[in-house]
Amino acid sequence: MANFNFSKAREEAEDKYNLGKGQYFKVKEGINRIRLISECLPHASDYQGKPTFKWLCQVIDRRDGKLKPYFMPDKVYKGIMNLQLDEEYSFDGVPMPYDLNIQTVNAGKMDVIYTVIPAKNNVALTEEEQKLIKESPSVRELQAKVRENDGKKEEGSASVENVNVDEIPF
Repeated sequence: MANFNFSKAREEAEDKYNLGKGQYFKVKEGINRIRLISECLPHASDYQGKPTFKWLCQVIDRRDGKLKPYFMPDKVYKGIMNLQLDEEYSFDGVPMPYDLNIQTVNAGKMDVIYTVIPAKNNVALTEEEQKLIKESPSVRELQAKVRENDGKKEEGSASVENVNVDEIPF
């Protein structure tokens, strides 16, 4: 029988993949300033037995300067998509060349309203931010880890209460 320490593995995953409680980007009421730094991956899951859909990506949270996973609602995704199509705000890839303000009304509720507002100016990422991005797992690695933890939760083989992706508001 192989030795395996679930607690130690959990701590390592939390550190490496930003999976600890409070490590996800969560919108709050009002203005939420971010920089989108990764592609957005489709991410279906369940919440209280009902299917949900979000876009998994990584952002720099301008509140604290940390790189965080973000389970982005489709309404926010569409707002960013429209910016990419707009002549004045178009961009070709990620990281985006400017920050976004996500104006949120009724944060954490089913009737939440999002308004995506682009920053006026393109601002290059700092050397520190570029280093943070380079040293962090990719969004694809992050999604694989989330899926792995979701599978363990379903099997009941490990405690993953802090990796409940569905705690993210719609």
